[in-house]
This record gives sequence, structure tokens and C-alpha cells, in this order.
Amino acid sequence: MPEVPALPDGPPQWPLLVITGGEIVERGQRRAADISIIDGHIVRVDPPGSALRGSPDGLSADEWEALAALTAAGDAVFTHIDEIDATGCVVASGFVDLCARVAEPLAVDVDVMQIAAASAAMGGVTALVAQPDTDPPLDRLGQLAELRRIAVLAPSCHIIPAAAVTAGRAGEHLAPMAELAEAGVRWFTDAGPQRNWELLCWALLYAAPLGATVAVRPSGATVGIGAPMHEGAVSARMGVAGEPAEAEHVAAAAAISAARRTGGRLHLDRISAAVTVELVRGAKAEGLDVSASVTAEQLLFIDADAAGFDTLMRAEPPYRTAADRAALVAGVNDRTIDAVVSAHTLLPLNDKDVPFDEAPPGFAALETAAAIVLGHPDIELESALDALSWRPAELAGVTHLGGGPIEPGQPANLVVIDLDRPWTQNTRDKSFARVSPHHDRRLNAQVTETIVNGTRAVRAGYPNDPDRLAQERDSYRIHRRWERLVQESSA
Repeated sequence: MPEVPALPDGPPQWPLLVITGGEIVERGQRRAADISIIDGHIVRVDPPGSALRGSPDGLSADEWEALAALTAAGDAVFTHIDEIDATGCVVASGFVDLCARVAEPLAVDVDVMQIAAASAAMGGVTALVAQPDTDPPLDRLGQLAELRRIAVLAPSCHIIPAAAVTAGRAGEHLAPMAELAEAGVRWFTDAGPQRNWELLCWALLYAAPLGATVAVRPSGATVGIGAPMHEGAVSARMGVAGEPAEAEHVAAAAAISAARRTGGRLHLDRISAAVTVELVRGAKAEGLDVSASVTAEQLLFIDADAAGFDTLMRAEPPYRTAADRAALVAGVNDRTIDAVVSAHTLLPLNDKDVPFDEAPPGFAALETAAAIVLGHPDIELESALDALSWRPAELAGVTHLGGGPIEPGQPANLVVIDLDRPWTQNTRDKSFARVSPHHDRRLNAQVTETIVNGTRAVRAGYPNDPDRLAQERDSYRIHRRWERLVQESSA
């Protein structure tokens, strides 16, 4: 019989976490305030300098009573006060990444999931949508349950499973969307092109009453044109096949027409061309329920950056021209583009040690995506936070996990950002990114603290000790539940 963990006598014991000196930035408002967090929730947002500091021994009886009443149990003993000095920094709701590859449900190493979650936390991501293009694809309740079981063991970030639109991602018939939606799935995607327009229409029709979104990557592969580079002068000089921007335009136009026909909720995943930005802008003006995302790297790189045949510059979609990049940046600023995603992909180094046109696209991007956007000279701060946090949280329906309001009673999923703290991955000795194009690249903004469910997953820019993180996340109620289960099993 397993031994019951020892429990303290009397009321539950909690640390009091306070964030002081920062500027809270929310949609439409900025304010200086101190935030107090107990038991995973924000309990107070006070004027600057008024949060409790120092040792709990210095609290008056009235302060003890007022704080204890704010906890879920209505009573508590506070072990210590943990203060985060956010002077000169921005405090915002946690980031939500709508596209990341983090696991293979039936063959995943738990350590891999934990590393992905820790990488996400280092980039300020408190919730991510895990793509279903695994082996096997996530298109059944069993795979969904397994991924969720593993995700619990990676507490540094909330892992939200997406499910495949079609069975086996084969594009031939729909996956059991109603069953998966009943189990809580709200994001359906084959993580790639959808070549069957009629099937996409059916998917949008089925998803609408389920409150779900269907995401499609408008790739040139939809029309039989897939290539590692953008078609243009650079690809011609390299002698590498190119995908024209018009191919993405045709695929996006077909998907938008399906949304127009059905009234379904469509997300265009990882767009890359100026013509596609204009399509999305027109669809929104028309009143269609269409959203779009772009990868952070598309806001930074152009096709000429891949001219040296560096396989770390092999991306999906391919980098396009400076004019395309400018249109994407403008789309983020005017909210035509709803979300910036990492498109994080786990790849071993030797997978990139091949000729450019044979290399798989993608790289580790969870640590750097937010830094690229927040440090971008042409993207406004509120536009960046809208695309990293507020809007993707709304699209995924997870504003309690990130992107939500910063007010008492809300779950504490927060980030502290220093907008003027240059760094590189090579100088970040605990970086988890091995396959990345950013090792020597200077990034000007850094996430210094990430708070997940009230626990510091990242401290001063580095991941918290995993053992300590797990220990801090063990709540009093979990201990009580464990004790009850053991007692029942021995009865």
C-alpha cells in the first residue's frame, strides 16, 4: 500500500507571490499596479507600492485574516512572500500559441513533452495548441486521452490538444468530430493543406454547431505546387524549385469560399503572402468568420536569407519577398492577422544535415517567437500582445489559460517582459533549442518571468527547477484527494 504523503496539521499552507513595479498592459489600457497571487489565482491588484512585502511575520492580524479569506479554502497559513520585482518591465497575460508540434501520443517520451513545455514557458507561452500530425494522427478519443495524460506531467505550460479534421489526416472522410468536441476539442486541423473542397465544406458545417474552428494551411500543395523556396529571382539563382505566392492565394481563396458557403469558423494557418493578407482583409470586411496566423519568422526573414542553402532557413511556408514581409507586418498591426505562432517542430540535428531541398522544414521556435515580435521595430506593443496573447486565447477559447483579464479571481497565467534586454540563444546556457536559426542572432526583448497556475515556471529568464516546480504545484487539495483514495482502497 503506498504511503500517504505527510500533511500539515491545521489550515493549508501557501506562498504569497507578488509582482511589483511593473506596467500591466491589457487591451485598451495600461496601468502601473502590484499583483498578489495565492493558490494559483490573482487575489489582489493594488496601486503601486501597496502589495505586501517582506516576511509573513510582519503581517498584522487583520492582514492575515484578509489574505486567508481570499484563498479557496477560506483559511490559510502563508509560508513566505515571494516577490518579483518587475520595475521597468511589462506585465501581461500569458501567451497562447495556436501551432506547435510537441509530441507523438503513442510513442512520446515524457521528457520530450516536459522539455517542450519548458521551452514554451521560456518564451512566455502559458498555453499551446498541440498539432495532431503525430504518428498515429490524433483523430480518436484514445489518443486524445493519452496526450492529456502525458501533458499533466509537463506542468510548465498548458497543452491543448487539437484533433485531425479527417481520419488519419488522409483527406478522405471526416474524423469523429462530434465525439472529439464532446471530449473538449475545439480546434480541428490536418496541420496541412486540405485538397478536398467539398470535405472542407462538410467539416465547417459540422464544426459550427460544436463551437469549433477548422484550421487549414493554404499551401501550394493544395493545387499540386509544393516547393522549398518562394518562386522568384532568389530561387532561380539557387536552382531550387519555388512555390509562387499565387499558389497560396488560390488555396486561401478556395478555403474562404467554403467558409462563405457554410458560415463555418475558418482559420488560415501560417499565411505568408501579401495577396493572402488582402484576401483575409476582404473576408473580414465581408463579415465572414475567418481568422489567420503567421509564423514569427515570416515577420523577420525573406527568401534572400535562405540564399546560402542553410537548412535551418528551410521553413513551411517558405520565406517570401520583402514586400510580402511588409504586408504581413502591416496585417499584424491592423489586426487583419489574428495570431503569431511558433510552428515549433522537434527535429534532431542530423535531419537538417542534408541538401537544402531535401531537408524537412521547421525548427525549435517556442523560446524565440515572442521575442521576435516584441522586439520588432515595426510592430506596436499592443499589436504584438494582441497577436501573441489576447486574440489567440479568444480563438482557442482558453482565456483562463492565457490572454485573459488581469483581475482578482482570474487564474494566474502571466508573463513579465523586459523590452530592452538583448540576448542570444548561445548566451542562454539553459536554452532547449538545438535546431534553430537564432543561435547567434541578437533578440532585443526577453521574457524574464512566466507564471503558470500561480507558479513561477521561469525565473529571471531561466526555467525553474523541475523538481521544485512539481513540488510547488502540488496543492493541498491534491494531497487531500490522495489521502482519501488510499483510505478508500484500504477499507
